[in-house]
Amino acid sequence: MLSKFYDDMLKGNQIKDLVKVLLEKSGYSVFPYGYESTLLNLKKTLRSRGTRNSRTVRRTRSSPDLLVYDEERKDLMLVEVKMRRTPKKTSVKYLRIANYREFWNDSILIVVIPEGNVFYAQKISELEIKQSEEYDGTTDFEKLEHIFKRVKTEDISHFKIEALQIMKKSYS
Repeated sequence: MLSKFYDDMLKGNQIKDLVKVLLEKSGYSVFPYGYESTLLNLKKTLRSRGTRNSRTVRRTRSSPDLLVYDEERKDLMLVEVKMRRTPKKTSVKYLRIANYREFWNDSILIVVIPEGNVFYAQKISELEIKQSEEYDGTTDFEKLEHIFKRVKTEDISHFKIEALQIMKKSYS
């Protein structure tokens, strides 16, 4: 069980790092943020000891992955990054979206999927909570460059190849 925890973390971190580099190449300043980055030991503790699901635990578990600063707009954004196997049924559970809406409503969710543009994003405040737990990355989300205006199409094309290779390796 613990091995799967580390394997999943490694796969997710590869995509998160790829998104981080893409945003940095586009001129954003990007910093690790969430509890997977700064509170890794806490994450293992919460998972292995059956900690009760208090409001504080839910807020901590749902904290976004990245802090992104846009120098041009003088704006700071919180970003959560998820990698999924397919565009449909992206497995972002409605309870997780509800937690994001409750604690991080002003954050942005980026999903990386092996179809189309590959990089999609949506503001949590604009993402409908679906009881069916099914989201389609290509229709419920915008292309990444529509949310992060400084990302160039040619950069998406380059990083798309890298993302597809990571996903192929992760799901084989």
